[in-house]
Amino acid sequence: MQLFEFSIAGVVRVSGEDALPYLQSQLTINLNQIPVLGTRPGLRLSLKGKVLFGAQVIRTGEEEYLLVCRDTPASAVIGLLEENIVADEVEFTDLSNHWKLSSLFHPSSMEKTLAISGIEKLAPNEARQLEKGWAFLNPSLPGKSLSLLHPADSSHPWPNDLLTADSTELEYLRLQENLFRPGLEIGDTEFPQEGGLEKKSVDFDKGCYLGQEVMARIHAMGKVRKQAVAVKGTGKPELPCPLLDQGKPVGTLKSQFSLRFGDEWIGTAVVHEKALSELHNQGLPFGNSDQRVQILS
Repeated sequence: MQLFEFSIAGVVRVSGEDALPYLQSQLTINLNQIPVLGTRPGLRLSLKGKVLFGAQVIRTGEEEYLLVCRDTPASAVIGLLEENIVADEVEFTDLSNHWKLSSLFHPSSMEKTLAISGIEKLAPNEARQLEKGWAFLNPSLPGKSLSLLHPADSSHPWPNDLLTADSTELEYLRLQENLFRPGLEIGDTEFPQEGGLEKKSVDFDKGCYLGQEVMARIHAMGKVRKQAVAVKGTGKPELPCPLLDQGKPVGTLKSQFSLRFGDEWIGTAVVHEKALSELHNQGLPFGNSDQRVQILS
């Protein structure tokens, strides 16, 4: 059993009698299908269909939601959500300083992961309210992991002899499963489909929302021209770092997580489909160096 603790960029409370219809118009998921104490990952897109932020949406009450954003600050989330308010009765509150995020991971048993937190069963889209905080299954992390949002001024509820592991270990497991982080690896220059985010974070049968027309068009066409891939390398690239093929830009290195030894690292690159074979065969040089990123096996 491993315990991981994360920094969290933003936690935003959305409340008011228009909280549901307003978020319905802003996010890619159907909030009408999220009951109280339910949760889903959702995205806020630009009009061009690019990812502006991703959030784990927790419905904490009839007219109240928490948006848990690991990679986008609350100020940026609130700024985007406030852009389209006209006469809506909705309020946004930055709660980032009140919360922190932890994750428990067991390589083979979800039951053991739940047991250590005192939870017998937890449905995929359920947010379990604990004495302090919320427990939920985060689809952007490996399948046997349990996420806990708990007060920043209190210790986590895990046993004291459970040691905190290096967060890069969980990033490695995540990348091996081709799970990519919205706001960090899939951002305002990428479509959700370039990182597979549409599988759990886009509902194609819901009503109007920002970027819907682009999502419907891509869904009908069935493909995009770029793809996020897990990679490894050495050196010290400055992110975002261009990837080259015969001297021409063919992708971008979006994230980098240093391993314990030497200057090796793992991360995510978004690469044009024409350069994927070269990436798989020989790797792609990055920046102005002669070093190459390789596929993470």
